[in-house]
Amino acid sequence: MAAEEFPMELGGFEPNFFIDQYENMYASCLEGSEGSNTLPSQRFSVEGNDVWSPNSFVTSEASSMDVTSVQQSLTLPRDDMEFDNEVSIHHLLKAFSESMEMGQRELELVIMRCLAEKVNPLGQSLERLAFNLCQGFVDNQHGNYLKQESFKNFEAAFNLFYQIFPFGRLAHYAANTAILESIPEDVETVHVVEFDIGEGVQLSQLIEAVAKRNKTLKVTAIKWDVEESDEVAPPQWRFKETKKQLQYHARSFGLNLKVEEIAIEDLVSEIKKANKRGGMREFLAFNSMVGLPHMRRRRSRGLVMEFLRLAKDLLANSARGIVTFGDGYACTKRGNDLSFRSFFDANVVHYKALLESLESTFPSHLGEARMVMELMFVAPYVSSQAWLDKWNEERECGNLQPLFGLESRRVSREMLMEAKEIVGADSSYGVRVGGENGNEMALEWNSIPLLLNRNAYLKYMEICGISISFSSSSAPRTPPPHQSASNKREYLPLQHKEYV
Repeated sequence: MAAEEFPMELGGFEPNFFIDQYENMYASCLEGSEGSNTLPSQRFSVEGNDVWSPNSFVTSEASSMDVTSVQQSLTLPRDDMEFDNEVSIHHLLKAFSESMEMGQRELELVIMRCLAEKVNPLGQSLERLAFNLCQGFVDNQHGNYLKQESFKNFEAAFNLFYQIFPFGRLAHYAANTAILESIPEDVETVHVVEFDIGEGVQLSQLIEAVAKRNKTLKVTAIKWDVEESDEVAPPQWRFKETKKQLQYHARSFGLNLKVEEIAIEDLVSEIKKANKRGGMREFLAFNSMVGLPHMRRRRSRGLVMEFLRLAKDLLANSARGIVTFGDGYACTKRGNDLSFRSFFDANVVHYKALLESLESTFPSHLGEARMVMELMFVAPYVSSQAWLDKWNEERECGNLQPLFGLESRRVSREMLMEAKEIVGADSSYGVRVGGENGNEMALEWNSIPLLLNRNAYLKYMEICGISISFSSSSAPRTPPPHQSASNKREYLPLQHKEYV
């Protein structure tokens, strides 16, 4: 397929280009603070009733608990031993996961009381991770204020986060490339079914490429019966606004794009009717992305399973389609025998690596700006209760892979070389090929997997899975022709416009 079919250019991306914009965005984030010139680093003090002070706990029932009982139940650092702060946090997190596994709620609160004295939203990666874990246990007025101010600049923050960091761009690029490579020449309509359409940025490349092929593009967003607050799903991600942005973008390429939002049962009825009418000229692409940092919201494993089962059933009848699956939660081995402590530890390693990768991009003087980004795009995923719920879901739902009688597709040398070019040779990101038959490509951060890309087939249906586990990323595609720096094209999120 001609390289021009894939308009997104990722190689040679230079994050420093956005630093000035980032500083401006962060400065505006603090405007309107009613005359306060205090920086977040100054407001987050360890004195008084602050965000991580033991006195700031909402629940005080644990304060009467004899701390000796903690030491009897679990192995904790002794007061007479000298521990580096990070080592202390590590031990406390271990103890906390044990207490959760044993269902000892009061013990959890005592441990969080100890942990809250050591965390720092501007500290090292483990301190910042623990800070976010503490938020479900403390009265976090400062953190809530900063989040509220940050959301006044959500669009700027989203665009910068998406463009600077590779997680979303690589996952979307890999999925789009798999879809575009799989479309038969005789197809008239490409029908993309989105598990979570969000802001719609993932569809920009598809719109441009399908328009060049003179085919029709139809996008269906699944309407799930799940209520979400504006903090989780900001106004930009409301379906009506997303639809406007996508159609505006499509018109600029001469494409008449149809976008609809329907319940999953209505989709089944619609596709079955289309098949009865002779739907061989329609190519179905089921796209499921979950847990990518820029998405900011958690989806239950049950919904993912329902979507993938539906995709399998519908495509088994049409025999013309593809499933792309990106899993930002894929940081642990699946299985019913996995203990919660192991699952908790794997999440700690995963999100610590993510925080380190974010930190590496920011100059030291932008610590507060980085904190804003972490509050917006990492904090929603760092929750002990969410991890417990996810562990229970995965034990009930099992591994996604056995759902499909998959035949592995080996990652080609061209795919691997292109992925390495995308992450850059001079960064701490790396790309590794694994899996039983070399069908997995992983994006790693200092050898810690962040993202896994799985490729496989099911008879006539192709299934491409992008499993994102922080520290690895990949994007299968045919290598593009060499481009000079002057010809490189940035792949930016859709720009929001005013409509009359």
